[in-house]
Amino acid sequence: MLDCALTQLRLGHAPLRSPAPPGEKMIVATVLCLILGFTGAGSEMVALRVINELPSAGYIYGSPQKSDTKHEEKLHLRMKPAKFSGPEHLQELSGKCFKYRDQKYEYVLCPFHNITQEDIQAYYEPYKGVLGVWSDWTIDNNKFVAMNMIEGSRCGEGTHRSTKVTLSCGAYSELIEVTEPEKCRYLAKFKTPLVCGINAMVVYPRLPESLQRQWDEVEQNWQDGYLTEKGFEKQLMTIFVEAGFYLSSDIKKSLLHNVTGKTDENCKAALDAALSRVSELEDELRLKEDIIKELEENKKRV
Repeated sequence: MLDCALTQLRLGHAPLRSPAPPGEKMIVATVLCLILGFTGAGSEMVALRVINELPSAGYIYGSPQKSDTKHEEKLHLRMKPAKFSGPEHLQELSGKCFKYRDQKYEYVLCPFHNITQEDIQAYYEPYKGVLGVWSDWTIDNNKFVAMNMIEGSRCGEGTHRSTKVTLSCGAYSELIEVTEPEKCRYLAKFKTPLVCGINAMVVYPRLPESLQRQWDEVEQNWQDGYLTEKGFEKQLMTIFVEAGFYLSSDIKKSLLHNVTGKTDENCKAALDAALSRVSELEDELRLKEDIIKELEENKKRV
């Protein structure tokens, strides 16, 4: 035990090239005590795993919603959210987030940005993921009926989570339900007074005049029999893409590419920092090994 105390004393005052935090020194000293105290008595060496703290929890678009721990885990998006589109009065929802909890998960919907999921039952390493990033609209019968959130967290090989957010009239804005009808394909139900008006979600009035004229022409051709119903729907899709209500595959790829590039840069910076820290720890370890060797030599002399 005298040798153990001496080890802690020497390690606590050893001149390191890159001083370790006090907590790190104490952990190393304690491990060395275990080595010196037990290896000589024929004890078996056992690998130890030290867990510094439980993982953090909480995520919100813009700022953390929880502050239970010192470090908040941030979820990284694979895709940059598309620009706002649709009925202008819905911009009131942009920048706001809405929570919904069931027995197992907490969901956070940030309209025109993303939707996330967090396991609220697990105490260690709970699942936290992105269920989708704002892309475009689902349009049916000349009305905006759902927001499409795509390119969420990975779900199996080559697949990513996605969510369709339906909007319906309600007394106030709230996320009321999230389900998973198919694996990795979610359905969220959102109520808001912003969609209660008869014309609140009608598409045609939100088009510029030039696209309204195109719609009129396409619809007339369909009624006159020059277009099949399938051809009519295809022409409308072209109009919606031009209006920005639907995203073309090229735009989706560009949004994905932009974020991927930034993520690669962030990963490289994090890797460089980690390698630098590893180098510092290796230097500290070599110095501490020299101290242990010196202590063992002193024991032999005694």
